[in-house]
Amino acid sequence: MSSFFQAAYLLVVEHTGAEKGVGSAELLLYNSVLSLPFLLLLVVLTGEVYHIGEAYRDATIQGSLFPLLLLLCSCMGCLLNYSIFLCTINNSALTTTIVGVLKGVLSTLLGFFLLGGVRFSWLNVVGIFMNTLGGCMYTAVKYRQKQAALRKRATGEGEERLLGGANGERQHEHAV
Repeated sequence: MSSFFQAAYLLVVEHTGAEKGVGSAELLLYNSVLSLPFLLLLVVLTGEVYHIGEAYRDATIQGSLFPLLLLLCSCMGCLLNYSIFLCTINNSALTTTIVGVLKGVLSTLLGFFLLGGVRFSWLNVVGIFMNTLGGCMYTAVKYRQKQAALRKRATGEGEERLLGGANGERQHEHAV
């Protein structure tokens, strides 16, 4: 389900940026403004809104660097979101998907070996392999579909040019 919504999200970003001429900074602003009411509703419905101040105070007391780290993480999140928008607008949703699959594989492997805490299990290995294989297969299928559409469009445009030229000559002959 997550993959479906991510793909839909990237296609909307690509379509909006390419078709409407909206830049990545504007898309990021629209995304944030449109998402904020849903986030606020979720925070209120779950009751977390009443615990925000207390949680912030507790975190600040336990670690004096917490406000700085929170600000740094917020800035990094904004930068990551901006780079995803920029990648999607300048390339395509397919390219962003490929980059996402590669990033997922790399971060999973690095987390698996460097961070520890995960017991080795064949179920984990098979799950990671299936996830990676599914992402690669999806990317390959979408790439082939896009290439076929580009070839079809190029062939169709070439035929239209030939037909347009012939019609133009005929119209010119009738005018003379």
